[in-house]
Amino acid sequence: MAERAAAVAEILSRSLSGRVVLCDLFGAQGSVLEHNVSVEVVARYKRASLDRLTTMTALIQKYLPELGENATLFSLQTMVMAGALSAYSTPPPSLQAAYQAEADLARFHLELKDYLKLALTATLLGVLPRR
Repeated sequence: MAERAAAVAEILSRSLSGRVVLCDLFGAQGSVLEHNVSVEVVARYKRASLDRLTTMTALIQKYLPELGENATLFSLQTMVMAGALSAYSTPPPSLQAAYQAEADLARFHLELKDYLKLALTATLLGVLPRR
């Protein structure tokens, strides 16, 4: 299971880190986007999101059947983490300058792919059913 979990985390982190705008949208979804649209638009969006979440869950369950119902939780957490971590992976110019001026601060710069892989692996192993 651990090897398959690491492989799934690698694939997801590589795929998501190559789609930074999508990750940024995941991050803005709950705090901005859903607050500034009509009921009709948000309902249509949420229905489509649930369809995509169902598809992702089925794929995760195919490769990690041990997750059972927790595959849905993992799928949702993947989107939330991708959105949260993307904000830290593209620092503004002022923060980049601070990192260059003080090398010790640069340890807070997160590469999206690396930290997403770490977070997804930890989450996958954490949502495994306990026996």
